[in-house]
Amino acid sequence: MTSNRRSLILQHYSNPKVQREIADYSTGRWVAIHCDKTDDRGRKILVRYQGKARRPLRIDGPSSVLRLIENFQWLMPRSIHATANLYRKLESEEDVAFIDNIAACTPTWDIDNELEAWKATREAAREIVRFLSENGVSESVYVKFSGRGAHVQVHPYAFSPEVRARHNPLDLAYALVEYVRGKLQPRFVELAVRLKAQSLRVDNEMDFQRLFVCPLSVHRNLDLVAVCLDPENLDDFAPEEARLGRVKRHWEGWRSHRVGEADRLAVKAYNLVGGYPGTYGRPRRRRHPPLEKQIWSFLQKAEEA
Repeated sequence: MTSNRRSLILQHYSNPKVQREIADYSTGRWVAIHCDKTDDRGRKILVRYQGKARRPLRIDGPSSVLRLIENFQWLMPRSIHATANLYRKLESEEDVAFIDNIAACTPTWDIDNELEAWKATREAAREIVRFLSENGVSESVYVKFSGRGAHVQVHPYAFSPEVRARHNPLDLAYALVEYVRGKLQPRFVELAVRLKAQSLRVDNEMDFQRLFVCPLSVHRNLDLVAVCLDPENLDDFAPEEARLGRVKRHWEGWRSHRVGEADRLAVKAYNLVGGYPGTYGRPRRRRHPPLEKQIWSFLQKAEEA
């Protein structure tokens, strides 16, 4: 990596607005830093713990952001990610090893696609936003351009304290994402076919220690920045507006939410789907290919016939 790019990344994280957005999102979450430096196998280094005591990385305020970047400067930090889970306590490795320490969780639909097929990514996000709104969840939803694809996220406190006391927040988030994903899967496949976006996937990545890119973090590979988008104005955004050093759009309304508005849909999903199927962060292995891959295979065979 050139010194100019390293300087640009450091300049980005020195911006008070960037520090504030990352800190506000990361509070209570387990943080990780993707670095440009590689290990002996050529893999980019991911830092999740601090020191020999293996204290989970965390961000306690805006000043923590630049301090983290500077503390690991020798590893060439690039991207800041944080867990979907928010924890009651984040002092030791044990605190992230037990599901009962999860205080809240951010339901996240992970839309994976090629950057060039942003239109298909945007339309998939719109379908999720529309379905949530039709089912009573509209004030706690935002879309995040992740640097290549997108995340549709529901604010973790759209689940009321009462519902989170009855059901583990990770179970609620997993069930909600899976339920909506299952309902909309035919639409996603239709979008992929119509817009010729064969790489389009909408995944349920909710698991025990899942990381998602923070708002205004630099992408771990591309010179793009993750920005939040108003679900009502997705058409106004183009990926070029999120270039590192030239970010033109970011919606700070991602903080907005109405406590409890996702309760009904989440409990319904939990009763139908069940909770998170993994144990200690190890989800069950899929026994069949994803539905979209099965349909793509079917369409290809039909064309060849």
